[in-house]
Order: sequence, then C-alpha cells, then structure tokens
Amino acid sequence: MPDMKAVTRQDGLKSETHFVDLLPLLSVEEKVSLLSGATFTTTNGVERLGIPALQVSDSINGVRGSQSHLEDTGTACFPSSTCLASTWNTNLMQDFGKEVAFQAKAKSVQVVLGPNINLHRDPRAGRNFEAFSEDPLLTGQLAAAIVNGIQSEGVGSCVKHFVANESETVRRRYNVDESGDSRTMREIYLRTFQHLLRRANPVSIMTAYNALDGNFCSQTPLIKELLRDDWKYNGCMMSDWYGTKSTNGALEAGLDLEMPGPSVFRGSKLVDAINRDEITEKSLNSAVANVLQLIDRTATADIGKKEQSIICDRTSSMALKAASEGIVLLKNNQNVLPLKMTSKPKIALIGTAAVKPSITGGGSACAKPQYLRTPLQCFQHACEDPEQISFAHGINSRYAVPSMPIDMMKARDGLPGVNIEYYLDGEEVPVYSERSEQPNVVMLGRLKPGLPQNGFYYVIETNITVKTSGTHKFAVQATGEFTLSVDGAEILSKATPVMTVEDFLFEPKKLESAIDFQMEAQRPYKVTLRTHSRDVASANGELSPHSAKLCFEEEHSDRASIAEAVNVVAHSDVSVIIGGRTHEHESEGFDMKTMKLPENQVRLIKAVSSVSEKTVLVLHCGNPVDVSDFVDDVDAIMVAHFPGQEGAQAMVDILTGKTNPSGKLATTWPMHLDELSVPSFGNFPAKDFGNGPTIRYREGLQMGYRSSKTAPFARWPFGYGLSYSSFKFASLEVVSREAISGPTSDEVTDKAVAIAVDVQNTSEIAGYEVIQVYSEPPIDSQIWRPRRELIAFTKVWLEPHQTKRIDLSVSQRDISGYWDSLQKCWRSLNGTYKITVENCAACLKIEDAGTWNGL
Repeated sequence: MPDMKAVTRQDGLKSETHFVDLLPLLSVEEKVSLLSGATFTTTNGVERLGIPALQVSDSINGVRGSQSHLEDTGTACFPSSTCLASTWNTNLMQDFGKEVAFQAKAKSVQVVLGPNINLHRDPRAGRNFEAFSEDPLLTGQLAAAIVNGIQSEGVGSCVKHFVANESETVRRRYNVDESGDSRTMREIYLRTFQHLLRRANPVSIMTAYNALDGNFCSQTPLIKELLRDDWKYNGCMMSDWYGTKSTNGALEAGLDLEMPGPSVFRGSKLVDAINRDEITEKSLNSAVANVLQLIDRTATADIGKKEQSIICDRTSSMALKAASEGIVLLKNNQNVLPLKMTSKPKIALIGTAAVKPSITGGGSACAKPQYLRTPLQCFQHACEDPEQISFAHGINSRYAVPSMPIDMMKARDGLPGVNIEYYLDGEEVPVYSERSEQPNVVMLGRLKPGLPQNGFYYVIETNITVKTSGTHKFAVQATGEFTLSVDGAEILSKATPVMTVEDFLFEPKKLESAIDFQMEAQRPYKVTLRTHSRDVASANGELSPHSAKLCFEEEHSDRASIAEAVNVVAHSDVSVIIGGRTHEHESEGFDMKTMKLPENQVRLIKAVSSVSEKTVLVLHCGNPVDVSDFVDDVDAIMVAHFPGQEGAQAMVDILTGKTNPSGKLATTWPMHLDELSVPSFGNFPAKDFGNGPTIRYREGLQMGYRSSKTAPFARWPFGYGLSYSSFKFASLEVVSREAISGPTSDEVTDKAVAIAVDVQNTSEIAGYEVIQVYSEPPIDSQIWRPRRELIAFTKVWLEPHQTKRIDLSVSQRDISGYWDSLQKCWRSLNGTYKITVENCAACLKIEDAGTWNGL
C-alpha cells in the first residue's frame, strides 16, 4: 500500500492520503465507476481500497449539501454574485470564500460547485445574478480570491461553466457560432478563466451545456489544447448535470467526471468501449488519475458526517459585510439619503418585499436562509419610536401562485402544516406517513421508504381557513396526474404533464394548473391533493422527479392596494419603496424577455412618488432594470441585488446612514433594451438558422462598456456608484519597471507597469473608495481595440480628509496584448497608451513586446 502520511500542498489543501497512487490497483470496472457520479450530489468511491466518495453541492451563495434547492431546509444564504462583484474587494472575497468553506464542512460537502464565472453578455440572461460581471478581469480576480479562500480551508472549488454559457434558453442544445481561436473568445470569454487560473488553482472546472464552434463543451478540443497543454491546468474536468454527450468522444476529449449519477454515458457503456479497444489506456488512466487527485485534494474527516446548518456570528457578519459593500447607490437627488433619523421622520415602507424580502435568485444557486430579517423589522429597530414606520403591501408581484401559507394550514393534530401519506397503487393503507410544515412533496432520485420506482401515489391533506370572503385561487404544481378536492368535492384535475427535469427544477410555472374558488372567511375547508407517480422510464437516462405542490392565494386587487399605499404615503415624510424582481423572474433555466418591471409595479412607483414628499426606490435584481418609466419620479435609487439573509439589515444601515455605500456597478445599466443600448440585442437568445439553435456573438469585442457605439446610451456606466463621502484623485504616475523573468534566467517574458495615484477623502464622512484603472489604446492603432479596458482595481478605506498613495502593478502584456487569430498567439500592439484613474491620466509607451502563449 502507498504511503498515507499527511501532506500540505502549495494550494493550502490538505490530504491524509495519496489516492492517486492506488490507480495501478484498480480493476477496469473500478476505474470506470470513478468516472461518473453515484447520486445527484455524490461521486463513486472504491470501498475495497478505502477510496471515499465525495459530496458536491451548489453554491457559493449558499451550500445546501445533499438537498436540491426545492428541498433545502436552510443554510447560510449569502448575497448573489452580482452583489459580491459590486464590492470590488478581493480581500473581502478571500475571507468570504473561507466562510463558504465553513458552511460546506457543516453540510459535509467536499467540493463547492462555484463560483460561476460566465459573463454578463446580455441583460436578459436568466443566470446573470449568479455570475459576476461583464468584465473578465473583475470577474477573474474576484472569483480567484473566492476560490483561494474556499480551498485554504480544505474544501474544493469547482469553477463553472467552461465556456460561453451566457444564455439559458435551450441551453443544453444551442451552439455558439464562434471559433475558440477568435479574438472574441480569447480576449473576453476565455480571458475570464485565464485571469482566474493565474491566481488560483481550483480543484475542478465544470464544462458548459452548450456547444462552441460545433463541439459540445463537454468534449471540446479546448480542454486538451488550451486548458491542459497551453495553460497547464491539472485539475479535474467535471460535466454539468447531464451535460455529457457521448461515451468515447467526451473521455478522449478530456472530460474526467460525468455528473450526476447514475451514469448515462459511462458505466457499462464505457466498459464495453474499453473491451472493444475504442478507448486508449492513456485516456482512461489520465481521467482516473484526475478524479483520484480530486479526491486526494478534498477528502476530509467531514465525509459522511451528519449535515447541519450552523448559525454563528462570524458567518452572519460576513453575510452582512458582503451585502453592505455590494449595494450600489445610483441616484441621490439633493442628498435625500441618508435619512435624517435624528429628526424622527415618518417613513412609509411600501412593497411586499418589505416583509418577504427577495434575497436570492432562482435555480441551483437558490438557497433557503437559516433565518430572515425583514426590512420592516430592521427599520422598526432603527427608529427610536416604532410608530415612525407605516407599511403597505402594494401590488402583487408574483409570477406563479405561491405556496399555501403555513399560518393558513392545520394538520390533523391541530398544528400548522399538512399530512402526507404515500400508497402503493390499488392500496388504501399508506406505506409511509409524515407531517410537514411545507405543502409539497419533492422526490428527485430519493424515494420515500417503501415506495417502488413505479406504481404509487401520494396524498397531501390539510385544513385551511381564509381571512377574507371572496374568489380565491387554488393552484397545483405536479409532475404526475393529480386531483384536487375541497371538502370531498373535486375542483381541479390534470393528466401527467409533458415535462423535462429542467422544467421541474427551474420553471415550475410550466407545471401549474389553477382555478378560482369562492370561499367564506373564518370557515374551515378540508383540502386534499392526490398525485400519481409518473413513469420513471426515460430515453436519455435522466432521473424522473416525483413532486406535487399545493398553492393558494387570496383574492387581490392591485388598484385597491395602490390606493392603500398612496393613503399611507400621504401621512409620511418619506417613502421607501422596495421592489424589483424575485427568484421567479431571474433564474437558471430560462432567460427574461424584457428589462422592464411589471406594469403594475411601475404604476405603484409612479402613484406613490406623485404624492410623496421624498421617494426612495430600492431594487432587488441581478440584471439591470429599464428605469425610464419612473427614474425622474423618484429622488433616490439603490440597487440591493439579491442580498442574502443579512440583506435587509445591510439595506437599512445604508438608508439610515449607519453604513456608507461603497458598491460600484459590475455591469453597465443600459437605458433601454434596444440595439442602441445593448450590443447583443439582435443576437440573443439562440435562434434556429437551419442547423439548430445558434447564438452568434456578432458584437465581438464590443460587449458591455467596451462598446464605443452603446456608451452614450448607458443609464449608468460600468464602475458607477455613489457614496455619502466625496473623493479626489491626483498625482497619477505610470512607469514601466523591471522585467519579469521567464522560465529561464536569460529569458524576459514581460515587464511590470507600476501605477501610483493619490486618493483623498474630501468629506467629513469616512468611507471606502474603489480605485479603477483603465487603459485606452493608441490613437493611430491599425488593430481595433476596445475604447477602454479595466486593467487594475483595488478598494481602500479613508477617514475624513485622509489621503493615501495607492500603488498597483500591471503586466505590460495585459495592457498591449491582443489575440492573433491567424498565428494563434498573443501579440503586442505597440504605441502610446492612455492610462486613466477617474479624472487623472498619464501616457505609457509600449515598444515591441513580441508574441507569446501560455497562461
């Protein structure tokens, strides 16, 4: 047996074993088993040799453990990645990564699936909230800091999705019609991974669902040619869930691990291919070695322990700080913010999000919080007199009928909740029973005790009492044939729907059936939902879910609710409207159709602002919002993103002046969704041009703030954000310094460019400022370059009237380099570059820096 002494690697990860040394002892069947998952969240191990299985889990915004986002019982819910990116704080992100690792260990997770480093190409992309920015440098450096933080605590990070996964519409089928050797791919989308891999060594990289240049990313030549050979990446390549497209092709291309399990393309299919000599021994052993190294780097004593959610001050403080530094103040007319709390203003708090905060986007990054503070509670705590705060719900902003509220339901024992019973077909005695506080059943790969794969049904039963008489709405989201009864009478039924696993996981609205029903207040009603199992047989081998959800909503009038809000506002000094989007609007699995808010929400904002003395609008969103309908009606606008379980406290702290806002936009906010404002407008999402769904990145390098055409049509530019402090920059110096040594002592590969600038807090309020350094290309350039590019950034705290000298260092090649698609190498564009920091500028002359490849 190999030496099992503990070692400490350079990346900070520790291992007590060298599982990779066991490779020669493995049978072919054991090797193959290691190359695919065992369950939805676990890999396979080899018990005979003591090789453990690993648990992997989404996400950096909340590590759930073995549960899907539909089953989640609670975890530390951190801010969305758009909020994290808006901090522009790499030091904070490294500490943040450590807290993610702490929660991962509590959930018995060895590999966290994230961060997601795809870019914000279009403001309609459903998953943008889960990614960071439109800029590859900002994304790469912040994500690298998170990876290093996670892995410094002995937990692995799986960076995703490689590559060009910037849309959710038909995401598992579309082809990005762009060469991997184009300037667009190399200088923007692949550049993000390059920036990250220069600063971090994640244990794994996840391939994307989509194809690039005709090859699905799980079997793209870029895995070997770029990641392995050029960039020397030595981690494990993992597929996205059901993203593997072949047996032989994917393995030979360099895909090490097929997820999830049970396997679709490996297992016996791969064993047969090996026996037919269709797979080389080198390819097989290389993949197995990479998986064993993954286990080597992440296997800890936490494997198999009971999952728990740990609430602690350290984690809560991190969640609060990350949200506080990421919230962006976009408008503040006449310094309406911070609110003058010493004068005890009467504050009207408007919007359902004030009591049901929108803290996370949808899909696999969705996390149920350990606890939840609401903006209403935080405002009441911030006021000397709670009577200063008045509240109105405002309009109904839901997309689907919500889950039946627990305070409305009573189980048979009289306690809040429902009774759920599971039966075999034709039987009337349940094989399993439970009482739950949630009116739903979710079985994805794990059936309840006593249930076979097919041929069963389950019944959700509860008694409900409504608060008001009227025509209320029942709804059911079910994967199988169902009947819904009230007091024994059937009111709604439906046959088994045609659906995909993606519909079930990410777009339950597609499964919704609803009916209006007349009800009387204070009268109990017995509600019974019976759902039959669906056929688990699947042509593609994917899991077939069994699920049913009982939904309900009392009758609601937007007109009456707006009138109520206006009445509340009329008796207040200032109105704070909390609106925007929810996890139903921005989610994995689908893209948005518009940048605008729902019409009823716009009506509410305009009605409130028309009678309010001062109006503050707080927006929850991951993507930019078209604010043109109301931007001139409100006095202040603050973007809170999806800020996690401490988001409400962070918001109120900024609104009341306890915290000075310091967030800066990580993505341009366009004025409108049109070809003038959005470079990708006509090429999003995928369209069928005759060869199946295709996305064309026709804007090329002119994505986001890089575009000279759309810059005049930005509502708020990349890097924008207001503070309660004021800052001044001066004395910018830019100097080419010492050469950076190459692999051999006589080879010079690059030069360092030293950048120094003074930044002064010219106000009476201490606060953070972000130093953003941009380069502008030579005026006489014969090669097109973006009008400006971010080349460095940092964040600094300044006391009132304090001045600090900020020193930064940038690779000269990162300033002058462009990708030569013909010669397939990086090449220096020589000339005089303009380096800018706010209103300061300096010139940098770059002479021939040659050509290069590599990371």
